[in-house]
Amino acid sequence: RGIRDSVRPEWRGRGVTERLFACAVEWAWEVAQVERVRLFVHERNSRAEGFYRKFGFVPSGESAPVPGDPGARELEFVMKGA
Repeated sequence: RGIRDSVRPEWRGRGVTERLFACAVEWAWEVAQVERVRLFVHERNSRAEGFYRKFGFVPSGESAPVPGDPGARELEFVMKGA
């Protein structure tokens, strides 16, 4: 399940997902004060990959096996702080 699946259908397409995600990233920078934010995207989830790229995430070149499906990979994306 992705972040979009957490938004009720009647609220989809209204920018709710984008605002929720932006708040999470802002929290990481301002409250947690991390140097980079990272996430993993299933290699066949191009829609999620496009969503994360819109926010400035880029592939790190790293990947990990998908739990329960060792033939599939999750690609690491990162966003570095200013």
